Amino acid sequence: MFRAKILPIVALVVLCGAIYFSFEWAVGAVVHNRKVVPVPDITSKTVGEALNLVAASHLGLTKDGEQFDKRYPAGTIVRQNPPAGMVVREGRIIRVTLSQGGETLFVPDLVGQPLRNAQTSLQNVGLGVGEVEHRPSLRFEKDVVMTTDPPAGAVVAKNALVNVILSEGSPGADVLLTPDFVGKTISEVRNWTSAHQVLLSVREENDITKSVGEIIMQAPTADSPLRTGETLTVVSNSSASNGQGPHIHYDVPAGPGDKDIKIVVIDEAGEHEVYRRAEAAGNRIDINVQAKGHARARIFSNGINVQEQELQ
Repeated sequence: MFRAKILPIVALVVLCGAIYFSFEWAVGAVVHNRKVVPVPDITSKTVGEALNLVAASHLGLTKDGEQFDKRYPAGTIVRQNPPAGMVVREGRIIRVTLSQGGETLFVPDLVGQPLRNAQTSLQNVGLGVGEVEHRPSLRFEKDVVMTTDPPAGAVVAKNALVNVILSEGSPGADVLLTPDFVGKTISEVRNWTSAHQVLLSVREENDITKSVGEIIMQAPTADSPLRTGETLTVVSNSSASNGQGPHIHYDVPAGPGDKDIKIVVIDEAGEHEVYRRAEAAGNRIDINVQAKGHARARIFSNGINVQEQELQ
């Protein structure tokens, strides 16, 4: 009786084994009947170029990962497996690693830092200090960073050198430096230019976020040398917001460094700039503007049109 029960089980096991080995034999026969081909060299090739090469050899392609590598442009192949020249059977999948190009970094804001702190800040992000220059300054204490080249927020390659300009402190009596007049009044500018026998050129623009007569821009910039008889040019605000008119709202997105935000209104009277200021990430711009008829606003961040709003 026991024998009668066990025989069907044994028969089933034998049958399954036969099917398995038959399948393995069939698959092996198919695989081993495929031609053998050499793996083409697809390093430094784009994915499109690589696909054409492996397809011609009846091989496949799959991405294994990405890495920074300044030797190869972004999107090209850094490494392949199996390597070029190895003989494989048709149908083999070639695994590749793609280049992300040379690693790029943002220059940190070093203004106001002592040189030692600036060096540490640069090293922490993978950059180094280049040339160090000293200049007198009305705004900064001695031995702190006045500015950098490239400036804060600029995109540079990893291990790049950043040139630093340090303050020498207040200038001597024989050196005339331009004060920082941005945010000051036009009357303050006139008093200073008159006292130092400097010519003054005034241009007016409309910025509804500032007071009437407030200085928006200047040239030369603050701490630049200026001699008697030379000209200081300033842009003075010609009007202020009355709280009426269409409403513009914009939140500055996250990211390193300040953004140069410019807002242009286009209405039936034409196109005119209504706002321009360096804004930190997370700042909220909330202004009213004057517009004639149907109007829309274009918002630019560092010269790129990032948003457009219909004005009601």
